[in-house]
Amino acid sequence: MDVQPASRNKTTNSIHAQSSNHRRDNGVKAETSPGPSNPVRTSRTHNELHRELLLAHKKGLALSSRSELQQVLEKRKRVQNDQEEVGQSRSPLEDVLLRRQQRQLEKEKEQEDKVQEETQLMEFIRVRQNLKKIHSAIQNKAANS
Repeated sequence: MDVQPASRNKTTNSIHAQSSNHRRDNGVKAETSPGPSNPVRTSRTHNELHRELLLAHKKGLALSSRSELQQVLEKRKRVQNDQEEVGQSRSPLEDVLLRRQQRQLEKEKEQEDKVQEETQLMEFIRVRQNLKKIHSAIQNKAANS
């Protein structure tokens, strides 16, 4: 009968020892080990950063192993796929409105092109008329002299 309480005390003591070791490993208490102490491990900032990394890892916020370029490319693909899905899920009314808007934009662009063409033509005609006047004035002076 004396054997059972002693074995219970041993298991209870080992459980308490494990939990206190666990607390030390999580950075709650500074690590006490025989031998030379590492100033980096005993520093407060190191322990705080280590604790922060452990929490981030538990939450699943650990740093990604993919490069930034890969992440950007994947994001672009997702955005493009989302846009394609939105384009495919348009209703017939939306398609008609989109085509109408495109035709309207094309007409406006054509009108702008015509106006620009006409202004260039008008400028050409004005320059030509000015050259005719100058040429006729030069001929009149030559005829008079």
